[in-house]
Amino acid sequence: MIDFSPYLRSISQEYQYWWQVYTITDVVGKKQREKRHKSSMFDFFDLGLMVETVKPKQLEREQREEIEEKTERLPILEGLRKYKDNHVLLSGKPGSGKSTALVRLLLEESNKIQKANPPLTPPKRGIKSQKANPPLTPPKRGINTIPILVELRYYQTSILDLIKAFFQRHDRNLNLDSDTLNNGLKEGQFFLLIDGINELPSQEARDDLWQFRQSYQKTTPMIFTTRDLGVGGDLNIEKKLTMQPLTPKQMQDFVRAYLPETGKVMLSNLQGRLQEFGQTPLLLKMLCDLYQQVETIPDNLGAVFRLFTRQYDLKVKADVPVKQDSRRFWGDMLQELAWKMTIGEKPTEIKVAISTSDAKAIIRNWLQKEGLPDDLVTVNNYLEDLLKYHLIQMKGVDQIEFHHQLIQEYYSAEKLEKILADLSDEELQWDYLNYIKWTEPIALMMALLHSEVKAVRVVKLALAVDYQLGARLAGEIKPSYQKETVGLVKEL
Repeated sequence: MIDFSPYLRSISQEYQYWWQVYTITDVVGKKQREKRHKSSMFDFFDLGLMVETVKPKQLEREQREEIEEKTERLPILEGLRKYKDNHVLLSGKPGSGKSTALVRLLLEESNKIQKANPPLTPPKRGIKSQKANPPLTPPKRGINTIPILVELRYYQTSILDLIKAFFQRHDRNLNLDSDTLNNGLKEGQFFLLIDGINELPSQEARDDLWQFRQSYQKTTPMIFTTRDLGVGGDLNIEKKLTMQPLTPKQMQDFVRAYLPETGKVMLSNLQGRLQEFGQTPLLLKMLCDLYQQVETIPDNLGAVFRLFTRQYDLKVKADVPVKQDSRRFWGDMLQELAWKMTIGEKPTEIKVAISTSDAKAIIRNWLQKEGLPDDLVTVNNYLEDLLKYHLIQMKGVDQIEFHHQLIQEYYSAEKLEKILADLSDEELQWDYLNYIKWTEPIALMMALLHSEVKAVRVVKLALAVDYQLGARLAGEIKPSYQKETVGLVKEL
């Protein structure tokens, strides 16, 4: 029998405070201040974050009306648990809480197993010693089923290798071979939480995931997440749930709980724009973190990201020693990393995690183009400073990623705004507006534009590619520019 106890304990320890990754914290080397609030990303579950079953689109009117009556609205974890045995696909906007839901499930399932299998009480002095703690009761489907988080952004060779890597990350002694994993999956010993279908790096990876699900569909419970049901496919999963937007009351309750001293003033300053900025839990939390730092409400979502990310630059300037004055290049290097990762290896594919060597190559190439020193020591120092003090992190086995894909998309937007004037109309349409992976960066870029001429140009070109895309971009720009862009949509 395999002892999963160390693995489960590691999960409980690591993910108990997982949500703090999105909080603006003090930098390395500076004494941590006592936190002024206790609210976290997990609090959104306590406020009643919901999911809804997805209705098929291509149906006759009578069939749609019948399905409408059967549509379920469920608390998110209840919905995922209800349908996991036959597999369920959870979709939602970026930052809506999909990954957080899987982590919450991972943590709760791990704690549940440990509670059901407490360690033996150490023997009292003078009493014959008991045997060492036995391994957990052999897992069976639904009983002590071991939860595993499978993060598809780290895919390199196979789904099985991702599972092995997650075990190793939490227990170095838990070195399961492929045969052992295969038998455990066939016997229903594991519960898989598979995050980010849309983040798979290639069609070959998507094919592998498809085959993996087919192989263990009848034996292993699985939950999948994706941003968009049209990106990466739905793996032919029948039961689909979608994240529901936060209600005004949920937003207000969270702001007041997160900022007990200033939340009421912040809500007043928003002047009815809470729905605009609080589209998802992550964006609302980011706004709260920002307001706690600067007590300012930016004009739009792009400005929220710009001010939020610049807090990292400003916050560390006087507090940490950086190597070779790397600080002044942080924004440019992060833009270059995000840009190259979003471009990917093929027009339809995106990378949300890259190897250390690839990250160094990107930084070195940028330094060369700027005519700056590009020796190995300089490159290593710059990357080390970014990992210590900014919005990228080392995860998995030699993988570097942004703290959230939205952050990567923001830095891509900043880069795109810089080169926009150099792109021909054909290049902008063919290479960017035409691909789904650029939709979020372009939408963020629109909010950053300070030229009405540039904004109108992009909207016109977008409308020629896709009406819905053009309409969305028309509404993302500054209100003072919207008269002409919204007029373009009204004329259609």
